Amino acid sequence: MVLLHGLRSTPREFGLIALALRSRGIHLITPRVEGYSQQERLQRTSWRQWLTAASTAIAQALPHGQSFVLGGLCSGGLLAAALTLEGRHRIAGLAMLSPTFDYDGWGQTRWRHLRKLGYALGLTRWIRVAEREPFGVKNPRIRAWVAREMSERASSASGPSTLPLWAIREVDRLKDWVHDGLPRLNTRTLVVHARDDDVCTLASVQRAMPTIGTADKQLVVLDDSYHMITIDNDRHLVVDELVAFSTARIARQPEASCPTH
Repeated sequence: MVLLHGLRSTPREFGLIALALRSRGIHLITPRVEGYSQQERLQRTSWRQWLTAASTAIAQALPHGQSFVLGGLCSGGLLAAALTLEGRHRIAGLAMLSPTFDYDGWGQTRWRHLRKLGYALGLTRWIRVAEREPFGVKNPRIRAWVAREMSERASSASGPSTLPLWAIREVDRLKDWVHDGLPRLNTRTLVVHARDDDVCTLASVQRAMPTIGTADKQLVVLDDSYHMITIDNDRHLVVDELVAFSTARIARQPEASCPTH
């Protein structure tokens, strides 16, 4: 299984589920993606560059032609969906965790409405959006840990402390491209989303589900987490769903994912 982390973040987002997945027989790979992952020298890159870099990272980590389950958290889920649609790898199943089909969650500030004005005015190079409480985390102890990390460094187990507006714009572009391609998605798909997600509402995900082309799809709704479901209260359920999804897919001897054309 390959899991892609969220925007400008690190594989630490999977730190609280990685051991549990591996102890249950999952060969887990959580690559860093050049231009997408957090890095000391911030470079402006496009979502298509992220896609190419993610594909390269996967190719370097797996034997050529190896079939695997591909998933991702937040924008990483969108990136995983885009890779599946492009058909560059033998993807046996797609697992989207808290996919950001829209920035309409209850924890979002008015910047979500103003960001497109910033795009139009060419301000993406200079504006950064700061993360704030609850940092996608419902569990009070884990949230306090994340808040402490946010105050002391540029990133945490919940992601970066700030996001550049240009990167958010690229996620908007990626989101639109994936949304248009969902009817062509014929790979078995699992979506796991929290009912009270503070970044993207469950309603947005529910609207997207019927547009996914494959009939072999499932939406699992979590009741005790916010956006960061891999570190929050329901992380054990996330592990259960990922293991069950992977095991079922292996048993079915999957075929390669759909090509774009």
